[in-house]
Amino acid sequence: MKETRITEIRAAEPTADGASALVLVGRPILYDTPTTIKDESGSYTEIIGRGALDNADLTDVRLLYNHDLGKVPLARTPKTMTLWIDESGLSFKAVLPETEAAKEIYEAVKRGDLSGMSFAFTVPEGGDTYDATTNKRVIRQIAKVYECSVVPYPAYPTTSIEARSMRAAALKTMEAKRQAKILFHQIMKVR
Repeated sequence: MKETRITEIRAAEPTADGASALVLVGRPILYDTPTTIKDESGSYTEIIGRGALDNADLTDVRLLYNHDLGKVPLARTPKTMTLWIDESGLSFKAVLPETEAAKEIYEAVKRGDLSGMSFAFTVPEGGDTYDATTNKRVIRQIAKVYECSVVPYPAYPTTSIEARSMRAAALKTMEAKRQAKILFHQIMKVR
């Protein structure tokens, strides 16, 4: 399932030749940074482990506003957006088109009215773990990054059904173990 997460973005300064291209730079994915993910069953801590992007498909990634697939992308790899992986995670630089929508987004980022980013991705089978006792999900591998979005409300990340179902299954297993322990202790008291 495709998932989304949130980080920061900023407007770049004009180029060295003084050109006033609309350029955004950001880091949509940060390694080893605990993040609180909220979903219908509550919240949990998630960490994208160092190296999770090592074999990720980063081809044809789009830069969008607020995950809106119905609008023209602001940029796209490899033509108008460059992605690179370093020791801290994934960074990008995008040259926006000279459209009114792009100018509005650029100015909002430049002013600090928009300061967050979100990204959509998939995790392959076995690419993550969830520990119900610590309520923590660790992503060790990302299969594909689909898009990065400039978002107005970065404090409220969303996750996919995959993450929710994995967490729900782990919590159900933990509860079953707890109930089994209670039953075991009740049986032992009777003897």
